[in-house]
Amino acid sequence: MDVWTESNVPVDTTATPWLPTLTVTMSDHDIDTHWPADTEVDGDALDGAGRALDLLTTWYPDAHGGRHVGVRRRAGVPTPEHRGVACFFSGGVDSFYSTLRNLDEITHVVLVHGLDISLDNTELWDETVRRTAIAARDLDKELILVRTNIRKLHHKFGPNWQHRAHGAFLAHIALVLAPHVHRVYIPASKDDSRLIPYGTHPELDPLWSSSDVDIVHDGTDRRLRKLELLAESAPAMAHLRVCWWNLSTDYNCGRCEKCLRTMIGLDILSALDRCSTLPHRIDPREVRRMYLTAGGDGGRIYAGENLEDLQARGAGDSEIAHALSFALHRGRIRNALVTARFVRQIISGILGHWCRNAFHWARYGTAHGEPLADGPPST
Repeated sequence: MDVWTESNVPVDTTATPWLPTLTVTMSDHDIDTHWPADTEVDGDALDGAGRALDLLTTWYPDAHGGRHVGVRRRAGVPTPEHRGVACFFSGGVDSFYSTLRNLDEITHVVLVHGLDISLDNTELWDETVRRTAIAARDLDKELILVRTNIRKLHHKFGPNWQHRAHGAFLAHIALVLAPHVHRVYIPASKDDSRLIPYGTHPELDPLWSSSDVDIVHDGTDRRLRKLELLAESAPAMAHLRVCWWNLSTDYNCGRCEKCLRTMIGLDILSALDRCSTLPHRIDPREVRRMYLTAGGDGGRIYAGENLEDLQARGAGDSEIAHALSFALHRGRIRNALVTARFVRQIISGILGHWCRNAFHWARYGTAHGEPLADGPPST
């Protein structure tokens, strides 16, 4: 299986960036990674990977393998001066928040093709690149584009993507960018009140750092606090992308749980009409039938928080508040109907996804998601 990562900036072509991904992937199989003779990796990164595995083993007792055998420690080597500071940037609430709150320090934003946007969804990727380039320009930041198929490694061997794997894959990309940046921010996806063992975590993320790149977990604030900062940012309101339904080509669908939770939060702040990428009207019927468990327990938690915020602002008797309460307290039959509707949407999206791929094969004779023959540097 060929796994690759490429970027529009110079990359680290040593073995060091692969330490996080292989540590997590092999830990799920109680297998150590045996490296070819004479392979050298950064000593700090190797020590950190060991500590990360110890932490993961504490969280998940079945994570026994993942040690690196036969690899040689390499001392830190001189790296280019005047390297920048980057933040992973999807255009979502978390990444906009971390970028805005560290605006004076951050010099680059990193957009990755192959993580939340699949490699064969070129329509959504092209639109996201276009909008992110404008946002980066308006924020006076350089845009780094990364393209990778490392999720193939996870699909074949890896543990649960959200709970154990995705932070290590982000760390891989951070270390790949060592020739260009010396610090990379990973925006937090959970606030302080909800910190649990998770793939990206304030205790785990820094352990993947190397002598060349400092990895920082950032922004463990409540979602409404984040939206308050975004509401005052013209680039955020012009280019916010929150939709999880990435089999479609919509930048934001305006109907999925993640779109609706964001719309409700912005509406609570009287800022929904400022956001040009989301509908300005919330349909209570869509709120009532939100599928709240698509991404684990997050949907229910955010729905509960939005309801509490509405009540705290004297809007507990509003139509949206009633719709949220209904969604949170549906009976088994209504939940079954909502689940069936969600499954139909999934099937429809997959069929559309296959049709687009078939069209691409028929027109170009190649598959999406292959590395570029004459493209940017890769590792």
